[in-house]
Amino acid sequence: MDIPTINLLNLTLGGFNVSDIATGALILMMTTMGLTLKLSDFSRIMTQPLPVITGLLIQLLALPAIAFLLIAVYDPAFPIAIGMIILACCPSAATSNFFTHIAKGDVALSVTMTAISGIIVVFTTPLFINLGFMNLTGEGQTIYLPLLPSMLQILKLIILPVAVGMTLRHFASSLAQKIEPYATKLSFASILLVMAILFSEVYPSLDIIIELALAPVLTLNIVMMVLGVTIAKVLKLNTQQARSICVEIGIQNYVLAVVIAIAILKQPEFAIAAIVYLFTMYVCVFAFIAYCRFQDMTMNKTVRN
Repeated sequence: MDIPTINLLNLTLGGFNVSDIATGALILMMTTMGLTLKLSDFSRIMTQPLPVITGLLIQLLALPAIAFLLIAVYDPAFPIAIGMIILACCPSAATSNFFTHIAKGDVALSVTMTAISGIIVVFTTPLFINLGFMNLTGEGQTIYLPLLPSMLQILKLIILPVAVGMTLRHFASSLAQKIEPYATKLSFASILLVMAILFSEVYPSLDIIIELALAPVLTLNIVMMVLGVTIAKVLKLNTQQARSICVEIGIQNYVLAVVIAIAILKQPEFAIAAIVYLFTMYVCVFAFIAYCRFQDMTMNKTVRN
């Protein structure tokens, strides 16, 4: 089955190209996340090394490895396969902290993992994506990410906005606290706008896209969430820490994946996996939250009895 043509490179809204809108939404989201971070969030790895390191290793190494394995199993079309690798290399953003709170997980651990992975991803994402190109296209590949320019681009998209938000919080704490709720709402609105634009563009080919990408993307989501909880339990991490790791792994930064596909690589078909993942992610996370609520309710009844 042929990959449908997605005309995202020439798609505009109000005179703005969709890739510029997606980039702006990502920068706004990361700046907003910076407003919620403190330097102490990065130092928590020294006081709670096991859960932080466990979560980061699963997120930054196991997730891309599982993506490569599922590509070998499902053998999806090239754009879907590369899209899965890009998605697996884009760790969660501030959204995961919110859902960790709803799942009654360890929010401090979630914030720490989000903050640290946001730094490491500058180096790991281009490396893993190029590894994917090498494995899937062979030596004669014509598409690749130039390492240094890509690292600098991701640094501008991730690190600098977070640093701006953190700086504002540090030197103007009261102002940061006042604007953070509005910035959060605006960032979510901008993300929803981007995804609405993407959805409207792919809607005519939605049945084909679902047939091509749903199974491998959904499997990736489920396998990683189950693996996260399982490893946390094997290492005897507490329930709240296990929930945090599961949510962090279950929510990837799909906006970053879209930006890499259409703004950096100029290959809109590579965004298909991220678009499908948008829906599978929320289904999986809400199912996990429902399970957590049921687990808490059962435990509370046991304690009362």
